[in-house]
Amino acid sequence: MYKIQLGLKAEDVLKKYWGFDSFRKEQGDIVNSVINGHDTLALLPTGGGKSICFQVPGIARDGICLVVSPLIALMEDQVKSLRKKGIKAHAINSGMSRREIDIILDNAKFGEVDFLYVSPERLKTDLFITRFKQMKVGLIAIDEAHCISQWGHDFRPPYLDIHELREIHQKVPIVAVTATATEKVRKDILEHLQLRDPNYFEGDFTRENIAYEVYSVENKLAAILKACKLFSGSTGIIYCQTRRSTKEVAKLLIANKISAGIYHGGLTGKERTEKMQLWLDNRIKVIVATNAFGMGIDKPNVRFVLHYEIPNNLEAYFQEAGRAGRDGKAARTMAFYTNSDLNKMKLQLDGQFPPIDFIKTVYRAMCNHFSIAIGSGENESYGLDIKNFVSKYNFDPIRTYNALKILELNGTIVLNEAVFHPTKVKFLVENKTLYSFQLKNEKYDPLISILSRSYPGIFSYYYAIDENKIAKRLNLSNAKTKEQLKYLEEHGVVDISWQSEFPQVILLHERLPDDYMRINNDVYETRKTVATEKFKGLKKFVSSPICRSILLLEYFGQEGQPCGICDICKAEKNSNYSTEELVLAITSVLKEKNLISTNDLFDEMKLKDKDQFNKIISWMLDETIITLENESQLKLS
Repeated sequence: MYKIQLGLKAEDVLKKYWGFDSFRKEQGDIVNSVINGHDTLALLPTGGGKSICFQVPGIARDGICLVVSPLIALMEDQVKSLRKKGIKAHAINSGMSRREIDIILDNAKFGEVDFLYVSPERLKTDLFITRFKQMKVGLIAIDEAHCISQWGHDFRPPYLDIHELREIHQKVPIVAVTATATEKVRKDILEHLQLRDPNYFEGDFTRENIAYEVYSVENKLAAILKACKLFSGSTGIIYCQTRRSTKEVAKLLIANKISAGIYHGGLTGKERTEKMQLWLDNRIKVIVATNAFGMGIDKPNVRFVLHYEIPNNLEAYFQEAGRAGRDGKAARTMAFYTNSDLNKMKLQLDGQFPPIDFIKTVYRAMCNHFSIAIGSGENESYGLDIKNFVSKYNFDPIRTYNALKILELNGTIVLNEAVFHPTKVKFLVENKTLYSFQLKNEKYDPLISILSRSYPGIFSYYYAIDENKIAKRLNLSNAKTKEQLKYLEEHGVVDISWQSEFPQVILLHERLPDDYMRINNDVYETRKTVATEKFKGLKKFVSSPICRSILLLEYFGQEGQPCGICDICKAEKNSNYSTEELVLAITSVLKEKNLISTNDLFDEMKLKDKDQFNKIISWMLDETIITLENESQLKLS
């Protein structure tokens, strides 16, 4: 059934709400498959327009479109975007009060919601299941579907239970979308979601306009500065792995009069919003960011993406690099690394899996920190100030964070990223009661008037308020304004969900006694294996003298042709040897010379491109085709 008028096509929905005349490649087929009620799996690369593949059918099909998504930031971004189009969208996530969730579910039950975004851990709560049974559902969409697989780079155990939704609404089609899925992950998605005779669509991951370049350098800061000067005046992103690195890189750029700003999880919500908007408005040309930046961002004119530090898996690299050149025009991505970087990444990989006894200690300390009694806490959400937590128990911050991630993989908790949750307010009383309260409490009349007039739907829904703006309008300090809000809350006039900047921890079951707490060794060991394999894939991509585009496509199960624009392809063009020929030539010389230094070998072969030569030598050493004797002499293995 369609809720749009008879004869209105998917293209009409696209034009009406998105302003586009036609779908991108594959999008149209995916949309029509979903609208016609078929279970569908869609694998589209970053920037391929995955959200439209379920949002257009969500509008077209009769009933609510339930969207399961693991990322609060992405949910909020999509909800905001849909609301701007006049579509009724809401999200339920870990930063919300039970009352707030209750109201949204009630409205969904009575057909007042078009799109309902839900984090996966909320699907199993009694509150959600009871209301979901009463909803008229037209479509179930699974975003970031790779999270269902232990072989994926971002496995989320609550995804494994999503198929139970089908038991409640058996005739409702399911569409699953993802940008990063290897063959193993695709098989897991189909199996665990229990899709029925699904239609499968896979986009071409080739981005012909993007040059993927990777360089081994001695000084990464100097390399970043040189690259930024090369792209002077263009819009770009520089990715770092730590907050400290973002500050270091941005400081260097600003000192050299390059328009730059930083973005990371340690900034306040207001600061992050301001920085992002400056960059979106082109008032800052370069944003230096951690991986907290980018979800939901679709800025078309990004001409370059640089990696000061490379992530430890190709999925993350591909997503980040893929934010360049979405307008189809030429763009370049450059990743810089040193040999010590790769060694450091291997050590960090080992540190991701702290001893099981330490993980149990962190669980016990966390429960004590939140004053959770044994047998309670199930599905409760807590804001975790990690800095305060590790200080209180004298824990190592990195080991503690990794222990929390293992607890998440174990299905014990959900650890959501730090997201700014603004203060949200809803009136609990009707107009008559409110008027009576105002007469008795004249002091609070201006605040009540601002709230009721500025947010017309505040009697039905929770509305995010800007406390700073309200304080200015009242001509009061922020502290006094907060006092007045608390007074209204204490007297039952309003319900308030106060702003928070902390990551959210949700206990997926009641607190267990120490003797009953178990870490699933299969999960622990499997994730260790997965992380190791993914690091090997990243290392192969970085060090192999093969076209970068071919390696990326091969990793995701597709075949490619030499792109002609990556650093490997360009090196071959400028060289008197192809990669294959150079490997054979080096082997031939070493057979004859037996031992020779790297510099002498380069001179002996009368080569032009030292960078290509160094990459080949590095790769041959990694593959043990050649070895290094006496720290300077090369020989065949």
